[in-house]
Amino acid sequence: MNNISDKKQPVAGFKNMPVCAVDALGRRMPEPGISSTERENSTVGLFYFLWLCCHNKKLYNISEITDADPEAGYKTDDPKWGGIGDMHYWGEPFYGYYSMDDEWVIRRHMKLIMQAEIDFLYFDTTNAVVYEPVCHRVMKVLQEYALQGFKIPKVMFYTNTRSGWTVQKIYEEFYKPGLYRETWFELDGKPVIIAIPGECSDEVREFFNIKLSQWPNEPTKQGGWPWMDFEKPQRVFENLQGEPESINVSVAQHPQIRFGDSVMYGETTNCGRAWHDGDNDKGKNAWIKGFNLAEQFERALETHPPIVLVTGWNEWIAGRWQGPPERPIMFVDCANYEFSRDIEMMRDGYFDNYFMQLISYVRKYKGTRGVAPSPCGEKTVYEGFTDGAFKRDCLGWTDEIRFENSTMRTSIKRVTVSHTEKDLKFEIEASEIPERSGAFFNVFISTGERAGYDFILNYAPEGAPVKEGEALVARIVRPDPYSVEMRDVPVERPCDRLDSVFVIGENSLEIGENTVTVTVPLTVLGLGPDVNPEGKTDEIWFKVADSTESYKVIDDFYDKGDVLPMGRAGFVYRMTY
Repeated sequence: MNNISDKKQPVAGFKNMPVCAVDALGRRMPEPGISSTERENSTVGLFYFLWLCCHNKKLYNISEITDADPEAGYKTDDPKWGGIGDMHYWGEPFYGYYSMDDEWVIRRHMKLIMQAEIDFLYFDTTNAVVYEPVCHRVMKVLQEYALQGFKIPKVMFYTNTRSGWTVQKIYEEFYKPGLYRETWFELDGKPVIIAIPGECSDEVREFFNIKLSQWPNEPTKQGGWPWMDFEKPQRVFENLQGEPESINVSVAQHPQIRFGDSVMYGETTNCGRAWHDGDNDKGKNAWIKGFNLAEQFERALETHPPIVLVTGWNEWIAGRWQGPPERPIMFVDCANYEFSRDIEMMRDGYFDNYFMQLISYVRKYKGTRGVAPSPCGEKTVYEGFTDGAFKRDCLGWTDEIRFENSTMRTSIKRVTVSHTEKDLKFEIEASEIPERSGAFFNVFISTGERAGYDFILNYAPEGAPVKEGEALVARIVRPDPYSVEMRDVPVERPCDRLDSVFVIGENSLEIGENTVTVTVPLTVLGLGPDVNPEGKTDEIWFKVADSTESYKVIDDFYDKGDVLPMGRAGFVYRMTY
């Protein structure tokens, strides 16, 4: 049950080699121990939305409209608003106003979700729309990664409206022909689907392990799997045998039903991103800190049922509907940066705070693989992907938006790390060796004391090529990290800068046919027995990044070139002497 593939087992990737980071708020991710802390019966699903492709093709942003005009909710004919039924973004995603036709975005989504060690995605098909082309695209990418040996998030579908008809359509499109078999999320030997059994055919009921759709304003169902819960603290839902089975964790909740009323009409009963201890926190930028999500996850840790359902990753839009005369413009599921529930990175604003928080809490709930210190001379392998050179070229939400990104030029397929008492070595295997311009296989190293990174190996000043033989080691200068206790945290994130540096030494650089070997003296990094004779061990967090352009800020690790591991977090390497 729940194996990645009948043919291959997981290679050493994100599952085997945990990542670690300090986020922009100064919150330190729980570090992996020396030995495994993985728990049985601890499975996490993530609500994944498919619909950023199939609606109106004009761009509206609720936050921008209401920030510019606090009275906009009463101006129903203002052309800044779309018409009844038109979809409006609550904010701008980090990857722009993208379409789910954009395979480049999907590939990045899946790598990040794998990094968070999510076990399955539950697709939103609750409104009797399946979005078949998007499902095929996502499942094809996941199957590709599974067949390479990675532990992927499996896939299941959540239905509600016209459930029987929708399930039949899903079954005949994907399951009956046996498509993407490696991506199916299974329990007790059957693919899982959320449905209303009484509406389903005998064939479907026999094929699937059916869980019940559980709406937040419905009475508690035995066997229900909730995508949202309005009760505080959240309920734990039992299976049909009366055993605790599932709980929902969400970024924000709308028990009054209309999130837009809290943005435009002063409604106070909805629970925004900053909700905690019974109220919405009015502190400056409180919404970027994840108070509500933390409170929800703490409840999941306290009760620890075997299934946690997290809402959600990439919703981003809501339809405009007709409200009552006193509140004429209505948005239900999301409405602005405070009253929304996306974890995916946003442009500016909270950036990757919620993604880092997701990784941290999943680790607290599930545990993680251990990272034992490596003795001198022993090699530790970190696996990469084969699609690092996949370039972006796709229309966005509207035909006037086109996204192009050609900073990718090679795939970092594998990094092997070893050390002696004097040196630290990175052996990098790539699909091809590009010209030595831009960021040529930069190795970023953190000593784990603060947000961001401390050193860059293979550094070259802007516009200068890296020199074979001996390259430069640069120290990154940043302000002290934020304290998680601070109430007024600026959104600008100065601690995430990577472009304020000074050269402190050199590393050796050897270039082979498809390999790059980088060796640096431990003393240059302030590590090793020569620096601390009493020390027996050291720890670093690192990543390898290659791009046609230099990396100037943490944000670039999410969308420039090929980065292993992608994003803020780094692989953990521990060494003994």
